[in-house]
Amino acid sequence: MAGISAQQLSLYVKDMYKAEYEGYQDVATVYDKVFKVVNNVTGAGDKVTQLLGAGKLTRHLTEGQQIVFKSPVEGWTFLTKYHTFSDGLALSKEAVENTVKVKNLIKDLANSWGKQVRICKEEMGSRVFNEGGNLSGDWIFNGTHTGNSDPSGDLLYDGYPMFNLTGNARSTKGGGTYYNSVAGLTLTPANFETVYNLHTATNNRDERDNVVKNPADTILVRPGANRWLADRIVGSDKMPNSQLNDPNPYYKLVSVIDWDYLEAAEAAFFIGKRQSMDFQFHERQSSEIRFFRDETNLGYKASINIMIGVLIKNFRTWSRGGGTSA
Repeated sequence: MAGISAQQLSLYVKDMYKAEYEGYQDVATVYDKVFKVVNNVTGAGDKVTQLLGAGKLTRHLTEGQQIVFKSPVEGWTFLTKYHTFSDGLALSKEAVENTVKVKNLIKDLANSWGKQVRICKEEMGSRVFNEGGNLSGDWIFNGTHTGNSDPSGDLLYDGYPMFNLTGNARSTKGGGTYYNSVAGLTLTPANFETVYNLHTATNNRDERDNVVKNPADTILVRPGANRWLADRIVGSDKMPNSQLNDPNPYYKLVSVIDWDYLEAAEAAFFIGKRQSMDFQFHERQSSEIRFFRDETNLGYKASINIMIGVLIKNFRTWSRGGGTSA
């Protein structure tokens, strides 16, 4: 086979994009069901400053009472860094030009990249949950990027882990203290109720400690035993593990999502609001594929790169039962 022309290189790149997409779509992803996916972002990262507003309304005690004007108060600063992930392959001149079905070879390579892109996004999204109880934090929460240093480092915006226990309660701007994780719990009807109540009836406050709705529509678990337990807890109209045929108060309270990428070592379950605007997965750059000639050795090289990051603006979005705090 003669050398590959520039026109062939362009055609192969088009084939690689198609094959990469097919590989990506081969298995359904979960990160985009848990996070709100945001596209069309720019730069090395993002920074969002929370505005708390001017506070509660004042009841007038007299006619003609003057309105008190105040400046908005800043809350927390949320940062995210866009991480670049890449891979590359080097193919010798002979390996490419002596292969009759070089087009199929290129497609197969790109198809495997599609699978790896899917795995990369799943691992990054699930890392928020797998490392969320780490007392020293994790790089996934560090939003430091060009021109912006994250003051909370590897912890969440307020200097606490994503999932904090009652003995490590975090403080709001209003002065209240809160936690969103309960240690030592396995998935049972009673423990589901404990975490659901923590989420919806205790943490239903904003940063000024005003009562607000903190909805939960999902229980997130590992596949297998916990998936079957979750289905029994919320999927039957009769109380699970009861001989009295009592009505099940948890029936259809939430939907069940199982995620292969949740670590077994965590032994945790999570209750929260899926695809919340306070829980974002930023796709800064979708797959970029290149296929080109290496003039130094006359071989061929193919590469792929993506840029992604997570932006978390509210610890209350998800609550945890069980899990570890390292």
